Amino acid sequence: MRRRGRTARRIKKLLWRVHVPRWVDNQGVLLPTEGAGISPGIRRQIFFSEYEDKEIEIVAKRLASDDVVMEVGAGIGFLSAYCAKRIGSERVFAYEANPALMELIAATYRANGVAPAVRNVLLAQGEGTREFHVEPEFWASSALQGSGSATTISVPQADLNTELRRVRPSFLIVDIEGGEIEFFELADLATVRKICVETHPAIHSSAALSKMLGGLIAQGFALDFTLMRKNVLYLAR
Repeated sequence: MRRRGRTARRIKKLLWRVHVPRWVDNQGVLLPTEGAGISPGIRRQIFFSEYEDKEIEIVAKRLASDDVVMEVGAGIGFLSAYCAKRIGSERVFAYEANPALMELIAATYRANGVAPAVRNVLLAQGEGTREFHVEPEFWASSALQGSGSATTISVPQADLNTELRRVRPSFLIVDIEGGEIEFFELADLATVRKICVETHPAIHSSAALSKMLGGLIAQGFALDFTLMRKNVLYLAR
């Protein structure tokens, strides 16, 4: 029986109605189905292996043993835990602005026997603090103006290029809910060879996102058309 085949899906639908375990396997990574920030919608995505499924498909295909990964927008620690299991915790660095997710990230790492370096900061230009808008669905939280349901908090800001020079990543994973344009305008990508980025056309215009991609292409990155997954893109040089 294929793990993501029709029979497996039917069995999962039956289980969903009667029992959802505290931890479920997504691509070999145990993820929590309960905890602060795990809404019913996110719980369902995790249970049915749909949580960050586009990103994990790209990362699984392009991650190499000699990569150094820098994940910006770590969420509950799924992608950074996956990378750490593949290439070692010492080669993975994760950043998450939302302080409410730090316990979930730590729990995900413990459950999977990994320990990537993780910082509760927002990466931008300079050191200081920054407004951050926390949404009821944590994945929608952003440094950009939130919805009417968002709670605005102050979070620590670390200098993006200082961290890039310190970590020297070869693989950037960026999912920061509209913050990608500011990020790539600022970022010194000298050591970076691979980028997995989620774009947000509901927030930015096609012209703005095209300008961002044009800037990356001008630096020698090529868009991999075989790995375009809706709004999640992969570029390499």
